[in-house]
Amino acid sequence: MRYSEVAEKVIAAVGGVDNVSNAWHCMTRLRFDLKDGAKVDMAALDGVPEVIGTNVQNGELQVVVGTEVEKYYEPLADKLGLADKAGGGEAAGGKRGWVALAMDTVSGVFGPIVPAIAGAGMIKGLMAGLAALGVISNKNDTYLVIDMLASGVFTFLPFFVAASAAKIFKTNMFMAVAIAAAMQYPTMTAAAAAKEITAFMLFGVIPVPVFNYAGTVIPIIFSVFALSHIYRWVDRILPRVLRTVFTPTFSLFIAGTLALTVIGPIGIFLGNQLAAGVAWLFAFSPILAGVIFGATRPIAIFTGLHHAETPIALQNFATQGWDMLMPMMFMANMAIAGATAAVYFKVRSKDQKTVVASAAVSGLLGITEPALFGVLSKYRRAFVAATIGSTLAATFFAVTGVRIYAYILSSIFSLPAYVGPYFPFALAGIAIAISSSFILTMFLVPAERPADESAVAAEASARGVKGERVELVAVARGAFVPLEEVSDAVFASKTVGDGYALQPADGDVYAPVSGTVTVVFPTKHAIGLETDDGVEVLVHLGIDTVSLQGEGFEVFCAPGDRVDPSTLIARVDLDAVRGAGKDPVILVLVTNLGKVSTVNEFEDTDAALQRGDSVVSVSAAV
Repeated sequence: MRYSEVAEKVIAAVGGVDNVSNAWHCMTRLRFDLKDGAKVDMAALDGVPEVIGTNVQNGELQVVVGTEVEKYYEPLADKLGLADKAGGGEAAGGKRGWVALAMDTVSGVFGPIVPAIAGAGMIKGLMAGLAALGVISNKNDTYLVIDMLASGVFTFLPFFVAASAAKIFKTNMFMAVAIAAAMQYPTMTAAAAAKEITAFMLFGVIPVPVFNYAGTVIPIIFSVFALSHIYRWVDRILPRVLRTVFTPTFSLFIAGTLALTVIGPIGIFLGNQLAAGVAWLFAFSPILAGVIFGATRPIAIFTGLHHAETPIALQNFATQGWDMLMPMMFMANMAIAGATAAVYFKVRSKDQKTVVASAAVSGLLGITEPALFGVLSKYRRAFVAATIGSTLAATFFAVTGVRIYAYILSSIFSLPAYVGPYFPFALAGIAIAISSSFILTMFLVPAERPADESAVAAEASARGVKGERVELVAVARGAFVPLEEVSDAVFASKTVGDGYALQPADGDVYAPVSGTVTVVFPTKHAIGLETDDGVEVLVHLGIDTVSLQGEGFEVFCAPGDRVDPSTLIARVDLDAVRGAGKDPVILVLVTNLGKVSTVNEFEDTDAALQRGDSVVSVSAAV
């Protein structure tokens, strides 16, 4: 029941069922393609206890809920009326560039199958470690049987990729698997192993290059993409009476032939070139390679782009039997865990310590989203420390040549997979990652001071806050606008919150209240604040301005910053916003009305407001 209730809250916060074009999920995130991003209530999303964090990447809203994402997605898909309840929704790309679409596709394909390859990789890594220690022989039956359990996923990886890609591209899953089966049919695999011929000749004139497609991913993704278009095209041109039999017949023949003759070989070439490029970078300068992959990994996880490295790692395993990127990922996770552990000693409340400790343990176990979204996003200096620790440890790994021989989840439990000549370096790398990020966080992040009631009272008095009464002042010079007259129905109905709006006369925007910045929307059009009395305030710059992707906006604050009405928090290029056809009206809303007893509305509706004028007064509930 809990998962269904959370799904309802998430749907309501993203603007309702009618505002969702599509939804899917990866390993820890619900992902949404929305019709109107301005209708998203970020404060409501962040207020759902099960939501670890939120992120907007290339117009896609990501809601991080952790490793139980499938349990949340199933009722969400039911409520949204999505045909696919397994999380294979199509990553819509109508509003995105090709790079963003490619990243979404990779994430969508690998998200659902990561548990299978991670579980198999863990078994494979543990068995390799036991064999290296001499605990078990890699020749006896027990080892061979367990190795079959672990290696089957990787040998027949194209089957898994085909099924997942079919969901992404909305085509018949079994047709997609049929093409994967053709590419790995024993005739092809035997010819590739024998190395006696380079191609079969189809109809005596069309060459079908011989390749071993086991463990590859790029050829089958491209092939299923082609199948999706071919299947729809064939189904459209055939008479209805012939579709049941001949649509799959023609589709399989055309798409399969294209996959074996053109798409597969091109995919193999691209995969090899991609892997070769990474290998060249490591050979050219291990230090540079370590810095690049170590420094970018934390932000890649934060933005949801980390799955882009998975095909490269899998290509390395398929072509050379080992990989050097997985160790980089391992070090990044350890650094994130180390920085998060240090924050534990900086916070004071028991609730905060519980959240931070849980996130640090999850990071050690390879699940870093709770640490990144729940902790490090609030402590930017700790995030910097984690990035530095990841860079140092990854560079150490690159210089010492650490590699791994099986795909395995990047957690502390993956250490046995490194048993062998690289084991001492693996231990040293873990020590570098955790200790450096921990020490830097302890040095960079100031400790929270214990609450002193007299000091808090004096500070509140200095800021003009009297008791539990909070004044929301004008954030800019301009004309007062009643919320009911705002052009957006969601804001006008006070669904998001209550407060005021103003039509700005200039672009400088100041804080409406004294408090702490809690969130800055990635597209810079919205900023969340919280007062010391727990009143949550949203400053929303314009209507439907999320679609501008930050163009015309500057933000001068960040989560964790203290602000007051004299603090410039943003600047809006009013001409640019109006030129894009958007209304630049500024909304200042109290979003947690359940914790507010009264909101006294502004009476002089015809007044021209000056920055700092008192507009709305709020009484925090006792």
